[in-house]
Amino acid sequence: MIHIDLPEDVKMILNILRSSGYEAYAVGGCVRDCLLGKLPKDWDVTTSALPLDVKRLFPRTVDTGIKHGTVTVLVKNEGYEVTTYRVDGKYTDGRHPENVSFTASLDEDLKRRDFTINALVYNEESGIKDLFGGIEDLDNKIIRCVGIPEERFDEDALRILRAVRFSAQLGFDIEEKTYLAAKKLKNKLALVSAERIKTEIDKTLMSVNPGHINLLTAMGLDKIIFPEIEKADQSFLKTALEVSACELSVRWALVCYAAETGAGEECFSTLTLNILHRLKFDNKTKDKTVLFVKTIQSGLPGDAGEDIRIRSRRLVNRLGWENTDDYLSFLEAVSIAKGNGTTEVYGLKKEIEGIRERKECTSLKELAVNGKDLIECGFCSGTELGKTLDFLLEKVLIDPKTNQRDELLGIAGSYEQPESD
Repeated sequence: MIHIDLPEDVKMILNILRSSGYEAYAVGGCVRDCLLGKLPKDWDVTTSALPLDVKRLFPRTVDTGIKHGTVTVLVKNEGYEVTTYRVDGKYTDGRHPENVSFTASLDEDLKRRDFTINALVYNEESGIKDLFGGIEDLDNKIIRCVGIPEERFDEDALRILRAVRFSAQLGFDIEEKTYLAAKKLKNKLALVSAERIKTEIDKTLMSVNPGHINLLTAMGLDKIIFPEIEKADQSFLKTALEVSACELSVRWALVCYAAETGAGEECFSTLTLNILHRLKFDNKTKDKTVLFVKTIQSGLPGDAGEDIRIRSRRLVNRLGWENTDDYLSFLEAVSIAKGNGTTEVYGLKKEIEGIRERKECTSLKELAVNGKDLIECGFCSGTELGKTLDFLLEKVLIDPKTNQRDELLGIAGSYEQPESD
């Protein structure tokens, strides 16, 4: 019999439920991960006990989703979701059952689960219970729906993206009938909220196989959730993602850049904004992604004949130090995927590291003077003051040695404002 080392808190929860006359098992992803030799991120319990029974048996609980049978049991500082066996009612919106009814049958509860590898349960007394061949699918590295795939995807279209995500996270193939059913019912994804779609794509991109994002195009799912990537070079995208740093903003920038490049220059930045807006990105991530795409499209700032150190300082000025390392990771992934290697990017990294080590000025906040200093020297506040500071920064980007208070004040004193149009 297969043995799983359950955490002491989980053992305690199972023992209390079972000693009180109820069935109880660890269920789903935690069981799957243990069988794969992975450490589960969290532990879930399924039980024949009704929610009110669970609340009665444990002193500290939270009604996480009590209408759907879920109560979170608090043990020390950890929470464990305990859910009553249930049967889902009819799905009318392609996402949620109209109602649920509790059942005493574990088998009925497991029939409603999405994939065979997530329909495994375990306790120390009974061992593994596997109704649908989940262990065999783990051995064969297969993502397969419980029961009839069309029914599972028709109930909840998000499961289509979950199949892609698990494929990426586990390195598994999607079983043929499951794959074909996902393609057939892809239009149901229009019923899924942008936030849930983004969450699944985020997890795919942050997996050990981010190149599995190509499945969205292979299965035609991109036409529904973000058609902008349909013309992207899939080979380039797969390579770029797989060699990139495991940073979400970098990987999203690669997706957007591939979409922009595939669509042609006339679409630059527009497609990126369309994708980020539709998937409801926060403004900070949106701005960072657009910045990366625009910067790589426009190339290294400055004149081609300008010294590389000056152009490197201009680049840091455009990006800000907070974004520079991620941008270099993004740039390196693009270069590798295009077959250009890393020599040029490595040289740029060395220049920027030198700028950092020498603590050279690359922004207004690092200037040796500020607006207050200029006002004290007789400058008027307002837009002209800002133009003077920009002029001083330009001087310092060209020659960092000029970033001295007295020298900058002298330069400012001789600066003539350009005439307004």
